[in-house]
Amino acid sequence: MLGIIHIRSGPGCFCLLLPLFGYIENWGRGDVLFLYKKQNITPTQLLSLSDGNQPELAATSHDRPRLETTVTDAAGSYGSDVQGWAEQHLGVTLMPWQVRALTQQLSFDEHGELLHRTSLVSTARQNGKTVALGSLVGWWLTEMPKIRGKKQTVLTTANRLDLAITLFDEIAPVLETRFGASCVKAYGRNSVTMPDGSKWTVRAAKPSVGHGTSNDLIVADEIWDMSQLAIDGGLIPSMRARKSPLLSCWSTAGTEASTAFLRWREQGLRAIDRGERSSLYFAEWSPPPDLDPMNPAAWAYGNPALGHTLELSTIEAESQNPDRAQFLRASVNLWVASDRGWIPPGVWPALEHEGDIPKGGIVAIETSMDDSRYFGLRAVALPDRRIVVTVAFVVDSFAALLLEVDRLTADGCKFAISPSIDIQWPRHLETKKVIVGYGEILKYTPTVRNLIAEKMLLHDGSTQLAEHVQRAVAVRSQGSVAVSSQRSPGPIELCRCMIWAAALCSRPSVSGKPMLVTVSQ
Repeated sequence: MLGIIHIRSGPGCFCLLLPLFGYIENWGRGDVLFLYKKQNITPTQLLSLSDGNQPELAATSHDRPRLETTVTDAAGSYGSDVQGWAEQHLGVTLMPWQVRALTQQLSFDEHGELLHRTSLVSTARQNGKTVALGSLVGWWLTEMPKIRGKKQTVLTTANRLDLAITLFDEIAPVLETRFGASCVKAYGRNSVTMPDGSKWTVRAAKPSVGHGTSNDLIVADEIWDMSQLAIDGGLIPSMRARKSPLLSCWSTAGTEASTAFLRWREQGLRAIDRGERSSLYFAEWSPPPDLDPMNPAAWAYGNPALGHTLELSTIEAESQNPDRAQFLRASVNLWVASDRGWIPPGVWPALEHEGDIPKGGIVAIETSMDDSRYFGLRAVALPDRRIVVTVAFVVDSFAALLLEVDRLTADGCKFAISPSIDIQWPRHLETKKVIVGYGEILKYTPTVRNLIAEKMLLHDGSTQLAEHVQRAVAVRSQGSVAVSSQRSPGPIELCRCMIWAAALCSRPSVSGKPMLVTVSQ
């Protein structure tokens, strides 16, 4: 876009026709107009912080999470009871987002049993996660024994012992003075025993955490820094003998090393895409991947306490932190490096396909980095030569993968598989597969990015696919550009599959020798 800039200097004046790529900052310094270059902002990024309340970037937040699993068939919830307990005994009024998270994860059926065995709630730091989980612990110890008619066992843990003990220091005195609990305050052996025999212990998230205990409620804080062994091998097995237990996890966004957190988050995204109720309740307050993470509108998505206990000016000051990755993770609740995506912000959501998706096409298959999941993505050409991609499957075993392959083969699909899949590929399907790897990623990434830019590549609207595609980070290698699993802030297997499948599907389908046609007049 071109803009005419009128500059006055002394008695005369002149006009310049310049590219209008910036914004007017101020007038002054001898009537000279100063411009500064600024990143383009998509229409999505110009949305108000919440419900039309933002002429001056008002410090309002999003009470509902951007990502949330479906909660259906609930006869009721204990969330309002926890809210009342916090007001009566802690003297705090829970914020709407805290009430939402507690109400959904504490939903129960007609028999009074919890609908969820696990919950995962994620927001930026200093939004009140500790108050919410402290209210949950206090209410569970004092009220759940009355509901279930038997004593309860509670375990709280965190990525560091001092953080776990901080919760103990806030809630234990209330239980001691108001409910007659006896407390052990020895560092590392902190515990609370209620008059009815219910017990609360505090432990650090070591691999041995949970061993030797049988727990009704486990509260894990900041699981982004917890190992998979501590959660899956230590905490979860300690609840298997209890009726209707709950593992309540709370955390800020993590890093590439947050393998346990990533696996639970991916499970939540799959449940969202299927639209079915899961034993996992997942809620995340975070900016959409298509939104510029340095835009104040994005900050409100990850900070539901804005307008309650947080001010926008605080986050704005934090944005000046020279460590951009830590600001994005801690203050915006964004998995680090997501600001370096391989496609511009705002492009992907506009490419959702509304019509039917034909059968057949190319199915690309890839394994997760820990070889625990198998991803399949199908690309098929539409009559107008555009390509639409859809998630074909996400399974947890090779046996389930083979069942999906048989189903897709019957639909006329061909396959692009990674070398790790090729080792066990069925012999009778040898003619229907081609092997792809990093060389093809390096070769096809620019092509697929051009398809996206030209709106020749559409998608099915899958949340999990959107996360994988928009978080992918591109790096330069061997004179080309390729998406990098190591540099991206989370799994991008579906993005890799999309690049393989879309590129192969975009090849002309007509083959053979060229024909020379002469026309006589």
